[in-house]
Amino acid sequence: MTISHVYKKITEVMKTIENINLYEVSSNTMRRLNQKAIHNAYKMLDNLRAEMEREHIKNKQGGSK
Repeated sequence: MTISHVYKKITEVMKTIENINLYEVSSNTMRRLNQKAIHNAYKMLDNLRAEMEREHIKNKQGGSK
């Protein structure tokens, strides 16, 4: 895993979070869409964390091939 890969993933998450309009709470639909976007951002971060953990384990076991 390269630094640029991590950078791209983090940038993707940040864009997802930036597009959430937390001030629009008057409609049920917007609240659901906002919650879905937040959930998606957490899922992307969780996937990145798991990928980093796998990379760490692989490196501990003798490097990447």
